[in-house]
Amino acid sequence: MALQNFDPQQFLDEVWQRKATLIKGALPNFNCPLDGNDLAGLACEEGIDSRIIIEADDGWELRNGPFDEAEFATLPKNKWTLLVQSVDHYLPDLADVLAEFRFIPRWRTEDIMVSYATDGGNVGPHYDQYDVFLIQASGQRRWKIGGHCGPDTPLHPHPQLKLLKEFNTESEYLLEVGDILYVPPGVAHWGVAEGDDCMTLSVGFRAPSEAELFSDFGDEVASFLDASQRYRDPALSAGNNTGEISSEVHKHVKALLLKQLDNDALIARWFGSMMTRVDDREELAGDHLDFDEFQLALNDGEIPQLRLGARLAFDAQYLYADGAAFAYPPEQTSDVKALCQQECGQPISNFRSLSKEMLYALYSSATLCFDEDDYDS
Repeated sequence: MALQNFDPQQFLDEVWQRKATLIKGALPNFNCPLDGNDLAGLACEEGIDSRIIIEADDGWELRNGPFDEAEFATLPKNKWTLLVQSVDHYLPDLADVLAEFRFIPRWRTEDIMVSYATDGGNVGPHYDQYDVFLIQASGQRRWKIGGHCGPDTPLHPHPQLKLLKEFNTESEYLLEVGDILYVPPGVAHWGVAEGDDCMTLSVGFRAPSEAELFSDFGDEVASFLDASQRYRDPALSAGNNTGEISSEVHKHVKALLLKQLDNDALIARWFGSMMTRVDDREELAGDHLDFDEFQLALNDGEIPQLRLGARLAFDAQYLYADGAAFAYPPEQTSDVKALCQQECGQPISNFRSLSKEMLYALYSSATLCFDEDDYDS
């Protein structure tokens, strides 16, 4: 179902990355596919990013997972929050929530973080560097919205948490089940649970810093340049001061760098690969069927599906999947587009239209699987 009381284009034109906005009743009759016990169980597993934040009289305490089940019995009665990252990578029903936000480019979507809080539970006043949709999944949470923050905004001297030293409320919302609060990058916000069993789904979006973009692109260029390609001088004058780096040299070096920036094909392939990259790609690509076994499985009626947490994008030349770039012929364009419309954890409806070689490449790199139980995200 589409979000209710919501116009996607108007949102993009007037709200996206501009101002915090409440979408009241966006998901009517929303039934959260997990509860606090499910979330606690995930927080006890190795390899899953989890943390508990407790507010006490002297500030906030941070504990990092994985946790022992017995630790939850030692927590105070109220004012604590459990947060688990990338829960959509483990629960197909939760991954389905992402379909509601496909008016944002798929390759910008990061994951769904889930938080469970007791009465008064909160993570402190803060701001994020990325866009986030905060879905109230159970209970109630009161959100206070502040002003825009930046590198010079004073922070609380907490050794682990980046909390704001001061918070001035500009607007306030009480979210109930099915309500969504959108918060753009840099906007201060502070959510406090009102009552127990407060669960919030945070749909976050990938937003690399400009420093990360330049660094990653530099690594990409360096990976294919031959070491024999060395700096060569422009025309030199014997009468110049030997300690001077002239403006002509500056222009010469700039031209060397711009030569790579003028390579549109290189930039396109690098950016598509970067924005779909996953950290655990090598771990995911474990033992798989060989090519012939894979074809037999297809012939026997097995239908491949996208791995939970798989990241896809495409341009005119490549299909990008979990950081890899797969070239495809023009006649496959509509099939590639259709594949990138598929949701994770769902069978691939048009898999027989894709080439056997591409299907197997996607399978052997763990972007595709036959069943969600065949892999560990």
